[in-house]
Amino acid sequence: MKKIFLLITFILCLNAFSQNVTIKGAFDRPDAKRKLSLSRPMNSTQFPEINDLEEIAVNKGVFTIALTVQQPEIMYLNSYLNDSVEFSQPLFFKKGYTLTIDCKARNGKPQLTITGKGAPDNQPWEGSGNIIDFNDYPKDTLPERILADLKKGSDKDLETLHQYITKNKPSADFVKSWNLEIKYNPVRMFYVYAKQRPLYVRQAYSRNRRVWDDAYKRMLIDAPLMNELALSSWGYRVFIKMVLMFNKPQGWDDANYKEKFIKEWYANGSDTGERSYYKDELTIPNQKFIEKTFTGKVKEYLYAHLFNMALEIGAGSNLDSIYADFSKKYPSSIYKKTFGTTIAAVTEIQKRSINDRMIFETATLTTFDEVLNLYKGKTVLLDMWGTWCGPCRDELKNNSPAIKAYFKDKGLDYLYIANGDRKTEFRIKAWKSLITYLNMEGHHILATDELTNDIEQKIQLKGYPTYVIIHKDGSFEVSKARMSAETERNTLITEIEKALEEQH
Repeated sequence: MKKIFLLITFILCLNAFSQNVTIKGAFDRPDAKRKLSLSRPMNSTQFPEINDLEEIAVNKGVFTIALTVQQPEIMYLNSYLNDSVEFSQPLFFKKGYTLTIDCKARNGKPQLTITGKGAPDNQPWEGSGNIIDFNDYPKDTLPERILADLKKGSDKDLETLHQYITKNKPSADFVKSWNLEIKYNPVRMFYVYAKQRPLYVRQAYSRNRRVWDDAYKRMLIDAPLMNELALSSWGYRVFIKMVLMFNKPQGWDDANYKEKFIKEWYANGSDTGERSYYKDELTIPNQKFIEKTFTGKVKEYLYAHLFNMALEIGAGSNLDSIYADFSKKYPSSIYKKTFGTTIAAVTEIQKRSINDRMIFETATLTTFDEVLNLYKGKTVLLDMWGTWCGPCRDELKNNSPAIKAYFKDKGLDYLYIANGDRKTEFRIKAWKSLITYLNMEGHHILATDELTNDIEQKIQLKGYPTYVIIHKDGSFEVSKARMSAETERNTLITEIEKALEEQH
């Protein structure tokens, strides 16, 4: 009997833990066409078992949802009335909070009354409204304007938070969490904006790079890059994820900065670092950066992002050895369950070898006309890509198989021209390794600079990846399907079908 009692007690405790927060409420217009959702921006890898968006059923105006929270967490309750936003209410939850939310319309606007355990942390307010539209600063070559606007927005958010605290007397965890959001949102937005500047003002950014870097360093004084206490903040998590994504020089960075980066992170007495860098431009640089810059839970969290990014774009180089290092450092990590099996599968895929359906063009081609002549008499889908291009690898991994399955045995040939790759032994090896990893069966050209420049001019290329349909008569058309092809696949399919019809 005692064992049964203990078992029942354990089950009750387990259920209480698994659903330790509840929200319920009602609308005064039960027949309205309404959709309700709860946004939980945990940023994917922090708690992999948590959905970023929870749909909430509304039955005759009444709703309820039970959740698990691992730590104090900021969420947003979003209501859509007739497909238009009715309200987005910031919520703050800790274990044990139970809220009742009554929504009544007053003068055509929703008025929320929030009661229950945790109510002082969840009264109606705007939350952090410091959002910058980068389009407002399209050609800025110096950071003064955006810095001033970020500061203005941050000051306003702090004032709004102070007013909320004075009026509602929220918990200490609420105050801490919102202060962190307000602190890290400006540096996150500035960092991403600054990293995009070379795309729009390349030369001016190169001249003024030190000014941008110094502004960023000043922001880090109050919002440091390594801050384990801030890991509960969505703004901080997104910020360090962006830093991880941009830590190595991108294709648009100037050559001097890339050379400095390679020497700093790779060079030793017998190696300039360049050979090691070009063997693996993603996973190893990110591992080096994580190990040098972060500790503890923040390091564990960023390793999860390293795995996630590499798997998303099909960059499997060294992933198995990095995961082995991670497992030794964090033997009980929640991320092992998430990534262990997948990384093992990727390791097996990397053992693929080149097959006879992967055909490499050996002639040196310098013009697009030479390419067109080479494939005249065939209908060809040309994929302009680069081994350095994350979105290209993402498309090849997620969308290319669907296109090939659709056009199987229909007379469509495939040509992949890799651009911006230096023709050195280790770059060619990396190129071919990625072709086998992504199972890119078709014809392959590793473009010279001359060929790349000529194609870019002939097709008015605006970015990578780009699809070009080569007709049997040697003419061509640039596909209207842009990234992601997953969302515009039907457009590409229609264009190809039309080209195939013309060849008969």
